[in-house]
Amino acid sequence: MPLDGPEGATQAATTISRIVWPRPAFGGCVFCTIVRDTRGVALDQTERFNFFPASPLCSVIWILDGDYHLIDQPDRMERPWTGTRVPNLAFFGPQLGPLISWNPGETYAMTIAFYPDAFSAMTGLDLSPFTGRMAPAEEVLPLPILEPCRSFFDAVRRGGLESGLSVLEDRIEIMWTGTRPFGTMPVRWIKDWSRSLTHRAALTDLGRSARQIARRVKSWTGVSQRDLRGLGHTEQLYAKLHEAIEKGDVDWAELAAASGFSDQAHMIRQIRRHTGLPPEQLRQSARSDEAFWGYRLLGQYFTLPNDQ
Repeated sequence: MPLDGPEGATQAATTISRIVWPRPAFGGCVFCTIVRDTRGVALDQTERFNFFPASPLCSVIWILDGDYHLIDQPDRMERPWTGTRVPNLAFFGPQLGPLISWNPGETYAMTIAFYPDAFSAMTGLDLSPFTGRMAPAEEVLPLPILEPCRSFFDAVRRGGLESGLSVLEDRIEIMWTGTRPFGTMPVRWIKDWSRSLTHRAALTDLGRSARQIARRVKSWTGVSQRDLRGLGHTEQLYAKLHEAIEKGDVDWAELAAASGFSDQAHMIRQIRRHTGLPPEQLRQSARSDEAFWGYRLLGQYFTLPNDQ
């Protein structure tokens, strides 16, 4: 989510967080990989929060060093160490609200974000029970995907993260090649992805009524068609806000209309729902707050060439 240019990011954010874009063979499967490494970096308690917006993606996280505590209740912001501890290997379903975590000290972690329909196809999981949830990967992931996820820890110890990631990607690519649904295409935007999902759901032989299609999309993604449309509008707002900031002309009412919202009030409600903050406060937080490093990092997505 690009709420500011590089000059707005702290030095720590530019050196300890990075994004790895997927191989071409992962089109429609892996959205990106995020690496966060705060070892040797001095961060105070507030800077050790991690804020992410709502997203239809699901993800697997490997905590290689340190601890993460999930802030799943508002009162835990004041006492973040009481938050639910995230297992070293965890699965996150799609999130319809902001995702917040906290590190009590230095940490080193990697997250792979998957398109949920692709993850469902590879694993056979119905994702609808996982929306808004975090679960230990050992308890929920089928063995074909769990085994290479487990092996990643040993691969990193033997050869480092880059080597371990390459081996893991090889395994995921084999799984994806063997389970990729017919008609799956790489797409740039959530709105286009959700349309392609609906089209693919309508072409199956398991029933083609509107209710059956909606149920199928929810099973594949864990998210309703209505929520996918809302997330698509928010994503368009992020992209247009990035353009407006670069031009130095942010008009919220104009951005709301251009992004598909019925009016500015509708946009504000949706942004609050997806990020926990009103638009202008979010923009300011992402400009200078280390805890919003994820927004700045994911903002790179909107600077990719249109053919990626």
